[in-house]
Amino acid sequence: MDDRHGDQVVLTETEALELITAVAIRLGMSDDDAEIVARHLVDDELRAAVGMARIVIVADEVAKTGPAPVEPITVERDRPTSAVVHGGGHHGLVVAEFATRLAMSKAQASGLSVVCADQHRYSGTLGYYAELVARAGLVSIVAASGSFGSVAPFGARAGRLDTNPIALGFPTRGEPIVWDIATSAISGSEIHRRLLTGEELPDGVAVDVEGAPTRDPAMALAGAILPWGGHRGSGLAVAIRLLGLLSGAVPFPERGDSFAFFIAVIDPALFLPAAEFEAAAAQLAEGLRATPPAAGVAGVRVPFDRSLEERERRRQAGIPIDHALFDRLEAIRRG
Repeated sequence: MDDRHGDQVVLTETEALELITAVAIRLGMSDDDAEIVARHLVDDELRAAVGMARIVIVADEVAKTGPAPVEPITVERDRPTSAVVHGGGHHGLVVAEFATRLAMSKAQASGLSVVCADQHRYSGTLGYYAELVARAGLVSIVAASGSFGSVAPFGARAGRLDTNPIALGFPTRGEPIVWDIATSAISGSEIHRRLLTGEELPDGVAVDVEGAPTRDPAMALAGAILPWGGHRGSGLAVAIRLLGLLSGAVPFPERGDSFAFFIAVIDPALFLPAAEFEAAAAQLAEGLRATPPAAGVAGVRVPFDRSLEERERRRQAGIPIDHALFDRLEAIRRG
């Protein structure tokens, strides 16, 4: 497994799944939960997003307070087109996938659905759920709101919001189109990854406790992350927090409080034949890719193109992770 290349270790997909599954079990998760968490985090890495480093955040919390107690996931206010999922303290990747699959089944039966979830932490990469929905021929809007209070509203110097991501997914005649962003200038998981590896932050993404710009990950975690896109990203983050209130979340959660997860799923067949929508979506994607590129740009991409290309490349070449992260994960696995 320990295939070292310079400053990185290269793992196969199978090796990465085995490593994260073992780490998750060591941190107190059930075999089933660990498998879901590993599948999600390794897919992040396949798409060149921060994934495996996220489990270190859980490890740090377990070291302080012990494994989180869990209860069965339950569903309340269960109606044909909506529901509220109570996560019972399970890892958020488990709860969000449960809520996503519930929303899909309701939309397949009724044409549309909205499901909210609470009593969990870390909803993960929302594009993961949007892709899952799109590959079932459905459209989705996914949003999540956390409780870290790590992101400063536009014009502020202290954190009151979270990275509050949003994703939209669409089926096409070919590969799905998935747009997934955080509303912060940098994701919290990327800051934690750089804290572990010793890398500095880019300019203009965070401030320290005094509101001064910083490139130090530790100072950023003590201070605040800035919003993506200035007042536009900040406003979108507020809207996502408001959607999160539908799950029963409070307006200003404290660190450690439950995260909020929101997913709306739509069957295109409510409005036109599904094949017709998928053909039109594919035509849009093909037309965008055919647009003449700007100087110095190899070609125009549609959202999710890069992720799909990188996933295929890394499945062949392996997943590179930093030595520091690999060593930390191995230490957790060994106990």
